[in-house]
Amino acid sequence: MASRVVRGGDELRVAEGALQRRTSSLKVLYEDDDCLVVDKPAGLPAAPTRSAAAGTALDIARRQLRRHQPTAALWLVHRLDAPTSGVLLFAKSQRAAAALGKAFQSRTLNKVYLARVAGVPGQLSGCIDLSLRNAGGRAVVAVDGRPAQTEWEMFAGEGDSALLRLRPLSGRFHQLRAHLSAIGHPVVGDRLYGGPPAPRLMLHAATLIFPHPTSGERVEVSAPPPRELEV
Repeated sequence: MASRVVRGGDELRVAEGALQRRTSSLKVLYEDDDCLVVDKPAGLPAAPTRSAAAGTALDIARRQLRRHQPTAALWLVHRLDAPTSGVLLFAKSQRAAAALGKAFQSRTLNKVYLARVAGVPGQLSGCIDLSLRNAGGRAVVAVDGRPAQTEWEMFAGEGDSALLRLRPLSGRFHQLRAHLSAIGHPVVGDRLYGGPPAPRLMLHAATLIFPHPTSGERVEVSAPPPRELEV
């Protein structure tokens, strides 16, 4: 509680997402009449939550858009965990939001992530196929969970960490983080899943490929990796 006095020897635990990133603008990666894609920084919630009712990526993107389109509206099409940086997609109309939502549900799009993980895998690539269940804000491997698959490829590995390229074939809650932890290589900075300490969660949504909601043409948008995740 906020009113409790902290004494020497007390252990403090900060809930994930409590350290909210403060920013007034977002880098626009792509924009047209139907879509807006931004580069979300780590620590910024994508949309309002119980612990972050305002100052989210949705709020900031809407304010930016209304500077030159006063009546513009935005719909968040998908989410990134607050600690994760990278490509975040919005729709500018309900029609576009519905079309993009169907693309996510039918998996007719591709997402690529970069992650720095603890340890170096014993092979260069693989596919994690482990069912996951949401257990009170944390994903756990469970026989009765929902099917989940993650393809991975190692870019570089030395010392006590490796850089991986990840492609989720399903979209489960905390899938990448739970899968990597389950194979003994948690994401660096991921306190929730046993990752070693770091200033941030070393997970970045690098590329999103989706069918345009009007034309159906393939759109590919990438966010440059942060310095700590560069190959």
